Amino acid sequence: MSNRNAALLVIDVQREYMEQEPFLTCDGDDLVAKCRLLIDSARAADVPVVFVRHLDREPPADPSTTEICPEIAPRVGEPVVEKHFASAFMKTELEATLKRLSATHLTVCGLATFGCLNATVVCALCKGYDVAIVRDAHGARPLTDATVEQVIAHFEAAWVDAGARLIRSTEAQFAT
Repeated sequence: MSNRNAALLVIDVQREYMEQEPFLTCDGDDLVAKCRLLIDSARAADVPVVFVRHLDREPPADPSTTEICPEIAPRVGEPVVEKHFASAFMKTELEATLKRLSATHLTVCGLATFGCLNATVVCALCKGYDVAIVRDAHGARPLTDATVEQVIAHFEAAWVDAGARLIRSTEAQFAT
C-alpha cells in the first residue's frame, strides 16, 4: 500500500472503555497494545494518524475518563475528532480532516465492534473510502447470547460483504 493517500483511524480507545472492564479483541485483552503497534508503524512511515474521541452530551463526573488511553496518546499536531454520535462522520470534522490529508485509504482500529466502529466503517464505505479493518485491533464485549468472538465474526462478515478488507495487525505494516 502506498502512503500517499493512507491514514490510520483510531476510534474511541478511551480510558472509560478500557480501564474498568476492557473491551476484548479476537485475541483477548490486548487492544491498546495492538493499537500502539499500529500507531508506531504509521508514524514511522509518515502515515497520518487520526484519533476519534466519543463525548456524551452530558459531561462525566470525571472528565479524565474520556481521554484517549495514555499509552496511545496523540502527539501534538495529530488530529483528534470529537463526536457525539456513533459514526465518526456524523456532524464532525472527520471528512474535512481526511480531505485535508488527502486520505482515501483508511486502516481502522478501535471501539466498539458493534457500535461506533461499525457505524464509522459503514459510513466510510458509503462515502467511497477504501477501508481495511484490523481484525485483531477492534474490540467488543460479550452479549447476552453471543461471545466476543461471535460478535466480532458477525460484524467482520458484514464488512467484507459491504466491500471492506480485513487484515491483521502484523499485516498492517505501512509501506515507506
